[in-house]
Amino acid sequence: MISLVSADEVHLKNGDRLTGNIIYFEGQYLFIKTEYAGTIKVNNDKVKSFSIDNLVNIKQNLFSSSIVAKEARLKNYRADTKGQSKKVLVIQNGDGVTEIPITSELSVARINGRSPKKSPLTYSGSINLGIYVDTDSSKTSRYNFDGTLGLKYDFWRHTLKGKFYRKTENEKTKSYYYHLDYSVDRFFTQSFFWQGAMSYQHDWQEDIRANKSIGTGPGWQVWEDEHSALSLASLLNYQMLDYRDGEHSENPQIALKWDFYQYFGDRAFKLTTSGEIGRSFNRNVLLDLKANATLSYKLTESLLLNTGISYEKVRAKDGDSRNKSINLGIGYQW
Repeated sequence: MISLVSADEVHLKNGDRLTGNIIYFEGQYLFIKTEYAGTIKVNNDKVKSFSIDNLVNIKQNLFSSSIVAKEARLKNYRADTKGQSKKVLVIQNGDGVTEIPITSELSVARINGRSPKKSPLTYSGSINLGIYVDTDSSKTSRYNFDGTLGLKYDFWRHTLKGKFYRKTENEKTKSYYYHLDYSVDRFFTQSFFWQGAMSYQHDWQEDIRANKSIGTGPGWQVWEDEHSALSLASLLNYQMLDYRDGEHSENPQIALKWDFYQYFGDRAFKLTTSGEIGRSFNRNVLLDLKANATLSYKLTESLLLNTGISYEKVRAKDGDSRNKSINLGIGYQW
């Protein structure tokens, strides 16, 4: 007797179709094993729909219980009035037909005697470059370079950010600084995490030459899905300021951080904003603010056109620091 097993199908947005056995799916990638090309790794942004006609094991996030389904398929709803499409995983099990929202935490694996496990390490990042030179009467030039690297491993999330900016007018430097930020989050539930953070900024123009801080505190992932995400954190920081005149101050500080992004236009556009606002307990620093917002347009899967604004201000008893930059440039993401 010959046993026939129906093949799984993956339909891509460009009209192509892949057939074989879908062995794993998670927020960023789908893996399908084919007879003609072996195992193929497909970016989920290119997938329109798929169907799995086999027992699968599903986990909605690291903290949820596994769900066993007889079959599963990806359904792509058309764009709504806001220009957003919607993807859901439609499964059939003993409870009937259920729709599960697609998120970066969702994982689906063909049952092979073991529960599915997320990839040990996932990463994402971007770098952006903007150069502006105006040779009119003011002879203005601006150079901006910034980047972000994100790593996720089980319950851990690491984020590294950096920025360099320089502006000159009539051969005189008006703004010249760089800063680095690192944070690590440890999730205890799907929403609650504890964050540790460090930052350093060096400025060649303002009263405050160096701004260093280290802190820790609780955070909350308000939501995260395929279209948008928002996280908040409250930190107790220890801040060290070095002034251009040689003065030095050390200040315990309370701060609030935010990180938000929103896709729209069927994921062609992305709005991102993040920042931190704080104040010291000893009142030496009345305001410590860092905020930025970026709008990016996806030219290709990797190339971006970016425009954004960044604003930083420290108001302290012994001196102030203020930087504002507007940029337009090309970015690369992975």
